[in-house]
Amino acid sequence: MDKITTIIVDDEINARENLTYLLELFCKNIHIVGEAKNVDDAVSLIKDKKPQLVFLDIEMPQKNGFQLFEAFKKINFQVIFITAYDKYAINAFKVSAVDYLLKPIDINLLKLSIKKVEKLIVNKKLKNKIDLLTENRKKIKKIAIPYKSDYVIIDVNDIACIEAERMYSNIKLHNGKTYTASKKLSYYEDILSNSEAFIRIHRSWMVNTNHIYSYSKKEKNIKLTNNISIPVSKSYKEKFENLFNSINH
Repeated sequence: MDKITTIIVDDEINARENLTYLLELFCKNIHIVGEAKNVDDAVSLIKDKKPQLVFLDIEMPQKNGFQLFEAFKKINFQVIFITAYDKYAINAFKVSAVDYLLKPIDINLLKLSIKKVEKLIVNKKLKNKIDLLTENRKKIKKIAIPYKSDYVIIDVNDIACIEAERMYSNIKLHNGKTYTASKKLSYYEDILSNSEAFIRIHRSWMVNTNHIYSYSKKEKNIKLTNNISIPVSKSYKEKFENLFNSINH
């Protein structure tokens, strides 16, 4: 992974220099982007540099390290407290600090703290990617359908239903066009799973509820706006009727 951008906040210059020396010597994955001698300077520096990690002293003139958190609505950086006193440990973890190191700094404990930060950053990046993919899927408006030797881009709102045909899928549009794609129905069920409009009503059928023209409970089938009639199977009937009833209330 890339180097972890870091700032050091401590009112003692010797302490800042010592930590810088240790990080440069033993923690090659750390990139120090700034130093601050008090909380106010640290707040400005964090807003400017947007570091991934902040080494934060607690007892400093005017404001202590815990007051730094009051300047941010959301903490987008990891914090490792470094102090000469052990009485603040509980409060440090209350503000979700990664670690709490006592001066003089133990090299092995420092390395372990950095490993914790690395893991948190990797997990956060992974979560962000998953959240982005999820959000994109919620907003999905068009899909690319492998058709013959090319791809056809289709607006999902134009899809009336999708029929399974062995290893293929027949994608039927409301205007009467049909595209036979070399993907199974389960593939389209997956990519459209976050669209409230699409629902499976049969082992071989998935429909766009926006294109349902009528539903016969007696005959257990639906009619779509493209004049296709599709059976509602017993295993999907309850789920479909619950959705159908919610749409019509």
